[in-house]
Amino acid sequence: MRKKDNIEINWVLKDFPDDVRKHIIDAIESKDYNKIRNARKALVKMGKSINPLMHQLLESENILLRTEAAKIMELIADKNSINVLIKYLGDKEFEIRWMAAEGLIRIGRKSILPLIKSIRNGKSSFFHNKGVHHVLLVLLNDKEKMKVKGLIRSLDDFRELGETAPIEADKAIKTLYGDKS
Repeated sequence: MRKKDNIEINWVLKDFPDDVRKHIIDAIESKDYNKIRNARKALVKMGKSINPLMHQLLESENILLRTEAAKIMELIADKNSINVLIKYLGDKEFEIRWMAAEGLIRIGRKSILPLIKSIRNGKSSFFHNKGVHHVLLVLLNDKEKMKVKGLIRSLDDFRELGETAPIEADKAIKTLYGDKS
């Protein structure tokens, strides 16, 4: 790790609880996979109580911290992090986007409505739409996919950004959840 990264990481983590800081540093700095895995297990074992700290790390400029925070959030899979994970589907870094999508998949079907609402409410970007597409393909059953095929298609077509995807998302919400959403 570069000296600049080390200084930045220590500065960002300075107000974190000692055990959280130690495990994050172990996960980032170690070359030993078992040590990394054990550090992550310890963080995940702390549960959703550390999610606010992980949300904070996702805002960091340091890619090592951001990646580790996304990984921990993916593994914890707390339904209270759905909106944060949805936000990071559009991240500039592929790994962050992937872990956000996998975290939403781990959370399960509770992610579907907020995901579709994010499209309806104009959150569209190429990466965001691709992430929503991926998550929906995993979480929706075949019957549901058929009912919302217009949305699925619009999310897979970059030319549909901001045009038909929000309209199809609105239709999908009504189809899957009725007018109560």
